[in-house]
Amino acid sequence: MQRKSIFSSKSVIDFLYMFFSNIIKKAFGFVREIILAFFFGSSIAYANYLLLKTVADFFSQLTLGNALQANLMPKFTQFYAKYDSIDLSEVLTFSKSVMWKLFLVSQIVQLPIIWLLDPELKVVFIIISLLLGLVMSMNFFNSIFLTILQAKGEFKKHSIATTLNLFVSTFVLYPFALFFDIIGVVISRMIGAGTLFLKYIRPLLLDKGKEKMALKASDFNLSVMLLGNFANIIILLGRFVSGVDGGNDIAFFSYSVVLLNAFFTAVILNVNTLVLKFISVKKNFKIILFSTVVSLVISSVLVLIVQFFSVEIISLFFERGAFTAKDTIETASYLRSISWSFIFIFVSSSLFQPYFALPQTFLKKNSKYLASSFVFTAISVSAFLYFNNFGVRENSLYMIYGLTTVSFVLSIVAFLKYYNYED
Repeated sequence: MQRKSIFSSKSVIDFLYMFFSNIIKKAFGFVREIILAFFFGSSIAYANYLLLKTVADFFSQLTLGNALQANLMPKFTQFYAKYDSIDLSEVLTFSKSVMWKLFLVSQIVQLPIIWLLDPELKVVFIIISLLLGLVMSMNFFNSIFLTILQAKGEFKKHSIATTLNLFVSTFVLYPFALFFDIIGVVISRMIGAGTLFLKYIRPLLLDKGKEKMALKASDFNLSVMLLGNFANIIILLGRFVSGVDGGNDIAFFSYSVVLLNAFFTAVILNVNTLVLKFISVKKNFKIILFSTVVSLVISSVLVLIVQFFSVEIISLFFERGAFTAKDTIETASYLRSISWSFIFIFVSSSLFQPYFALPQTFLKKNSKYLASSFVFTAISVSAFLYFNNFGVRENSLYMIYGLTTVSFVLSIVAFLKYYNYED
């Protein structure tokens, strides 16, 4: 009976929608990367763009995806389980206020980087900075209401909406990159986010219910947001370190993690989302064990494939246009070096997930210690790299492996806290 309750028909359908939609989105993601490689290869201009984009992506990882779900999914799920008719006007007001604050903060951080890099096209990169800030803000706004769709159990609609976003942005990428160069890359993202809003978010806002659901700053816990998206934050820190010298290693790094991140997003995060929804209502250790074993098996197989076929994989996807055979060798080398860290990332993500289902009062009290350990490691590794004369490639690997090792230890601690927690 318990197995039947876990793998009920609706749950299987929900998973299949998310699983296959994420496969489609990863396919679009690959197409995007292929187009970017074709137009820009490993050029210094594109590398500088990636460094600037890393800042916007860092803010996004703290406010989107797993981080947002970890904060809001339990609250939204319980609210929709209690009430049938809900008014989202207060959620709308709060979201609009935060999105503009995020935009301003992103500009404060991004503009000095443009000055330090001193790119030849400074005005162009200022425009890109503004557009990146807008895209980040739009994605935050959309993600709030996409999380509501998941909390309502509308996984099909959520899957289609997020797929539409990436489909549109990928479809218009080629002509916009052709006519507007790097600026066109950001514009394509804006068009995708705008389409998602008009098609799926706007109708949700027009539905006026009886019970008002409020959203406020206290619903967001920075420590939980950091831990909830630790995997992407680790990747972003590694990417940033690989580009601080103003060279093009950051381009090789970015291309190399596409395959690994595709499997992480398409499979592991899907499983984690369903696990979080189940255990938000009742503890269930069997499903946690299942998701962890799945993560370990998939990551191990993926690493073995990468070790033997990295050159062939990179050549197949990217070696055309501005992306040369030399770029293939450099990217494949990066891919082999990074791949082992993803075993830690996959397993840690599954072990962390149950912890996020605990009450917010408990999370607020305990997460700061786990997050502090993560931040302390990042600062310590950064200091170590600063005072030693390593290359940016070696620095990025030190950063990734140092943080993934600590995150694995912290995930075990987090799971034990969940295991020992008494309602």
